[in-house]
Amino acid sequence: MSFRSKTSGLTLSLALSCCLGTAVLWADETASDVSAPSDLPMAVPVLTPEEAAELQKAAETAAASEAPADTLIVETDGDPEAELSADAIRDAELEAKKAEEKATLRAKHDAQAQEVFQKALELEREGDFRKAGKRFLDAELLTSDKIVKANALSNAARAFRQAELYGREFDCIERLISEHMSRIDFTKAVNREYEIADAFFNGHRDAMFEWLPFIKDSDRFLECSEAALRNAPCAEPAAAVRLRLGRMYLTEQHPEQAVEKFKEVLQLHPGTESAYYAELGLADVYCQLAERGDGDNRWANLAIEQLDHFIENNPEAPELQWVREQRQKIDVIQAKRLHDLAKYHHRTGRDDLAEHYLSQVVQRYAETEQAIPSEQLLAEIDETYEAPPSTMERKDPTRYEFTRNPIPLEDSDLLIAPENSDGKWLFPIRDLKKDIRTDSRETYEERAGSDETY
Repeated sequence: MSFRSKTSGLTLSLALSCCLGTAVLWADETASDVSAPSDLPMAVPVLTPEEAAELQKAAETAAASEAPADTLIVETDGDPEAELSADAIRDAELEAKKAEEKATLRAKHDAQAQEVFQKALELEREGDFRKAGKRFLDAELLTSDKIVKANALSNAARAFRQAELYGREFDCIERLISEHMSRIDFTKAVNREYEIADAFFNGHRDAMFEWLPFIKDSDRFLECSEAALRNAPCAEPAAAVRLRLGRMYLTEQHPEQAVEKFKEVLQLHPGTESAYYAELGLADVYCQLAERGDGDNRWANLAIEQLDHFIENNPEAPELQWVREQRQKIDVIQAKRLHDLAKYHHRTGRDDLAEHYLSQVVQRYAETEQAIPSEQLLAEIDETYEAPPSTMERKDPTRYEFTRNPIPLEDSDLLIAPENSDGKWLFPIRDLKKDIRTDSRETYEERAGSDETY
């Protein structure tokens, strides 16, 4: 392997004389480094056919390559290991050049980041916390130093907190936890996430624009709460947050997620106040799902199990009346489901199955109003069965009755005489006659001809 610098544009040409078995090598007329008589060729020793083929290949390769001036050319003489070494040298040169360019650009960006960081500190001292937080984030984006990035994110979180932009503060804390765990106080950061979630639960919303403070950003309670629970699932406020999430999912019609959160409270925080209300919440979810209808009666059975468990463990709870009403409501749902199955089988001519389902309604849910049509249908199918009278008192927990109580009549002063009226009013003016109206549903036209005074 040999190295040379190509500066003269030398080209080679090879002519083979097959009949004489000799090879003749001419130099290009433009070559300045060859001195040979112009009238005679330069003779070389006789070459074998294999050597001649290798020489021809080398000549063609040299002629095809047009390396620029002052470029390192590596002659490998067909040695594969030498060719690999030459490629490694070129790659090393390119990598060194790229690394130098990156280092220069990195140093430039780090200097810009320091300038932006100082500008953010000035804005924070001046009280413009919103802009200061944005400048800290710009500095974090420019720099490549991990410590500077962590400091910029921490300062941005502090600035956004002072600007009451808790959503942006939460974003900064999440990045600190995920990217700079070893450089922060993890306990303090997670507690702050729980505080931000509590603020959103209590109605806080970030202002979208500084000059339009009445335009608020969206509620981020769910996002902040889920992140805080993911980072510290057994922290002190975790039970209350899980309970809130369960209620929120139930309100937004996500019953499966609500069931998951209520179960987490019961498993991770047993015996707490949150677990007590999680039992009620779980029973409420099951009751709502049972009311929507389930073919295999799964939700109704789960609701009965949960309600009975609460009644057994809390015999003196103030919510016991509601629990018993929900229990009776589930009985009505069960009875209606069985009655509908019996009607279907009776309509298709399978009275044996219809009688089976109707007998379950009569035996298990006889006190519900749904038992009346079931008893009548069973008496129609089975002549030996005598239905009880329909006038028998039944329970319907879904029906509510409200009483109307009129507001009691009282005398009241319309005008009290001021002390400085110079005797214009000697006594207070009082009602001369009570309003004898007792029913608010009575219209004015119905009282138009009466002597009542209003």
